[in-house]
Amino acid sequence: MSCQMNIRKTVAFSKNSSNLFFHILTQCNLRCRHCYINPEQHGKNTLPLSTVSAWLAGFSDKSSRTNIIFLGGEPTLHPDLSEAIKLARHLGFASVTVDTNGYLFHDILSKVTPEEVDYFSFSLDGPTPQTNDRIRGRGCYEKCVSGIREAVSKGFGTSLIYTVSSENIHALPQIH
Repeated sequence: MSCQMNIRKTVAFSKNSSNLFFHILTQCNLRCRHCYINPEQHGKNTLPLSTVSAWLAGFSDKSSRTNIIFLGGEPTLHPDLSEAIKLARHLGFASVTVDTNGYLFHDILSKVTPEEVDYFSFSLDGPTPQTNDRIRGRGCYEKCVSGIREAVSKGFGTSLIYTVSSENIHALPQIH
């Protein structure tokens, strides 16, 4: 009897890895203290699906070796994120990841499947509401943890993004 495991992939940092970090919009529902997205510098654009599709197609010649990561702002605010995910999977990207703050807008977990998204990577900047919410805003810890639980319950792969700063480095040993 043979057992074949489906090993999910996500962003990789190695000599032969290829990652496409695709900012599909700058809009976000939060104002995190460490965020580098600045509307004055980066604009307030949400790329239309036609532009997203054109860019995905433009990178598709290397898609079998390339991990695509959808980000923003908050990518789940994009009304066409599910279609972009489906297109990336259809084009054969090695993996599809969505970086999110956990609010999971547009009912995204019901519009895509675990076969289409390798990982939802959740931004959580502390092991407690006190640490995380000081950086991301009141209530963000509970909302993110709730989003993680919902994603896991639906069979999605999940990972954490922890941005280390002077405000949370003390809590780093508590993150496993």
